[in-house]
Amino acid sequence: MRASLGAGHKALVEILGLSMLERNIRALLSHGIQEIVVAISSREKALAAFALGRGAQLARAGGAKLGVHIEKRPLGTIGAAREIRAGTAGLLVVNVDNLTSLDLTALMVRHQATRAAMTIATHTEPFPVPFGQVSIRNGRITAYKEKPVLPVLISSGTYVLSSAAVRKIPTGRSVDAPELVHILLRKKQRISAFPHSSPWIDVNDSASVERAEALIMANSQSFEVWRQPPNRELVALAIIDDKKVALSRVERRGTPLKSGLPLERHLAAGEVPVEAAARLANLIGLTATAPQLVASFDDLDLKTRSRTRCHLYACVLTARRRNRFHSLLRRFLWFNVDHLSQCRKASRKIAYLERCITSKVSEA
Repeated sequence: MRASLGAGHKALVEILGLSMLERNIRALLSHGIQEIVVAISSREKALAAFALGRGAQLARAGGAKLGVHIEKRPLGTIGAAREIRAGTAGLLVVNVDNLTSLDLTALMVRHQATRAAMTIATHTEPFPVPFGQVSIRNGRITAYKEKPVLPVLISSGTYVLSSAAVRKIPTGRSVDAPELVHILLRKKQRISAFPHSSPWIDVNDSASVERAEALIMANSQSFEVWRQPPNRELVALAIIDDKKVALSRVERRGTPLKSGLPLERHLAAGEVPVEAAARLANLIGLTATAPQLVASFDDLDLKTRSRTRCHLYACVLTARRRNRFHSLLRRFLWFNVDHLSQCRKASRKIAYLERCITSKVSEA
């Protein structure tokens, strides 16, 4: 199965340390896609450079090949698929501005099972009506609902096209997905639906970025953990004191001071992450709350091509043991949450911690 990513300028919006384009590439790799094509406008030179650099490296490390299709003229949301050769299994088309944990494997299986020309992922989205809704029978009001929230079945912006459907896309101009749907319906071609209830959001402004970060925080397992088992797993524990987090002190002769998460432990086979986090908490020498899971995510090493699954936990200090506090100060650097971005090491962990601490502070 070949996958095509339609990418626009919004693709470079950073969400918890990763761009939207990188998140979609990781999702495709997690589902075993081995050939990825990113369709980019000729005006988006920075995005093309990112795709050919970081994107291609990520694809290679994940056992796939990534190419870039430059649109010399705007081709719409699905026009580029006409210029990309579809394999016999079909062409998976993903809108890169959509953030979702949709099961792409199940979507492709449904497409092949139904032998459809096109399969559209669909889900129900709640839409608030800003007015009062009334029901009328025989000229009389029978019900009145003030500003109701109505469930609406919508397209999730993810499609699978057969080679025949790809050939039906008009050439030489911009074509959006709805136009292709109408073309196929007029030709009596089968279009299958793939209903799902996975988290989904269209990331198109600053407000949606904030909602997307909250969505990932609440569903890190489905967004961040790959379908395949990792090469290794580790538990990282952050110690939080009010708006500060403890980072370990690492000094090397002739190099600047660096810092990272204070405690990490690689998991043995069959070891439970929460139990490992609890054992780490006992080593800090301070009274703290029980470790709580912040997020789980997979990191892919571009050089070794190995994947590490990290389970990030956090505990909050509740009291200090005076006799050990000074030695603890020498071991740890205490960073204010506003300064965590200065720590370049473990950037994804830091991004999750920033979100976690900020949320706790706002709730207090």
